[in-house]
This record gives sequence, structure tokens and C-alpha cells, in this order.
Amino acid sequence: MTELTIIKQNGGTYIDSREVADVIGKRHDHLLRDIRGYIDIILRNGLPKVGVSDFFVESTYKNAQNKEMPCYLISKPGCEIIANKLIGEKGTLFTIAYVKRFNEMEIAERVEPLSRSRLQAPRLGEYNACARIVIRVLKEFGALPEDIIHFLKELYMPLGIDINADARKEPDNRIPALKTYTAKQIAEILGIYSVTGNPHAQAISCILNENLFIGQEHKTIITFDAGDHVGVSVQYDEYAVESVKKWLLEYNLPDEVYGFSRTYSIRYDR
Repeated sequence: MTELTIIKQNGGTYIDSREVADVIGKRHDHLLRDIRGYIDIILRNGLPKVGVSDFFVESTYKNAQNKEMPCYLISKPGCEIIANKLIGEKGTLFTIAYVKRFNEMEIAERVEPLSRSRLQAPRLGEYNACARIVIRVLKEFGALPEDIIHFLKELYMPLGIDINADARKEPDNRIPALKTYTAKQIAEILGIYSVTGNPHAQAISCILNENLFIGQEHKTIITFDAGDHVGVSVQYDEYAVESVKKWLLEYNLPDEVYGFSRTYSIRYDR
């Protein structure tokens, strides 16, 4: 899969139209013609609070003959406009490429200040959000489960997290032999419930990822196929379960769990 180059300019992030043309298999001059058509629509309709530069920024480059040639810098919303006009495999590959690349860049920008604070990052939730977007697009274009799993392996590779493809065949979405558990299952095992009486998966995830900073070696991404839906599930090993148990005891079974942006009230099934 082509790795698109992110260009930062005047506070914005863009992809060169030449790279976009290469990914979608279109002549660059034809893509420029299409972009000018999109710009004309924006200008003619005077869309409120929408500027052309939010989507496309005029630029130039020098060709092999050192002649200055036109091109465009395309933002993420601009890529979405182009992707919406495409059909078939090229459109699918372009969607995967730009979503993955912009997502990685956005994660890196969020992670940098956290890294300086000695907090582990990037956060797994960011990758999962990207996975959900691309899985939906792949399914719309009729991608096979094998193709989706291949994408997930590439996506989660930087985190060092395994993708367990065999879990698609298991009715309960996990392989008992590996003894891995979802956050909800850990909540049930330890008797951690929300005020409404449901196993508190969010509180368990918060303890694991925002308090204990559990290592990636104790996590597994499970892919599952439920009818017409292919998805991902984060599961944890027994070390993670024991770590949550020790953390709760260390803090005398607290009634609240504090995360970076939320506080979770919990109840115990004693």
C-alpha cells in the first residue's frame, strides 16, 4: 500500500495532488481538472463558513525540465471529496491510504506532549477508531474478511499488538486456549459494575490504560465476523486481570476511577 506523505504548511496538513493521482490511477492533469471543478462548485454556491483553502491549496513544483508546474495541496476533507467520487478498488485503496496516514499524523501530534510527560502513547482507542472507519468502507466495497484482517495487521503493527485472525471462527469472539478477556469480562470476573448495574467495561479499560498503563504485550486485538459485520475487540491476558485486582485492593476498592478526561463511578458485587 502506498505510504502518502503529509505536508505541513501554514498550520494545515495536506497531501500533494501528484501522490493522490498516483494512488487513484489518474493522470495528474485530469485530477487537477477535477479539483478545479470542485473549487468552482464551492465558489458558485458560496457555502457558509467554507473556504476553498479548507479543501485545496494551490501550489507548484518543478518538473524534470526545471519548469514550474501547477499542483494542489489537498487536506483531509479534500481527500474525502475526491474519495466520494471514486468507485472500485482504486477508491478503496485511496480511502485506506489517506485515512490511515492522517490518523497516524493526528495521533502523533496528540502523543508528543504526553510522551514528554512520560505517559504511554499512542492510545489504543485512536487506532480502534481508525479501524472502525476503514472496516466500514471496505465492507461497503465488498472486501473479503481476509483483506480486512490484512489491513488490521498493518494498522496495529506499530503498536506491536497481535491480530488474531482465527478468532473470527469462534462464536464468542475469543480463543479460550489463549485465556484472554475483554474489559467487560474482566469487570464480571472482578465484580465491577456501573451504577446502572452493568459490568463496567469502561472503568476497567480506564484502569488498564490510563492508570496502570498496561503493556502492549498483555493486549491482543481480536477480529470477529458476526454476520455482515467485521469488527475488532481488545482483549487482555491473565496478568492484566491480576493487575486490575491488585490495583483495586491497593486503593481500598475505590468508588470512583479517574481517567484523563472522565471519572467513572463503580459499584462492587461483594
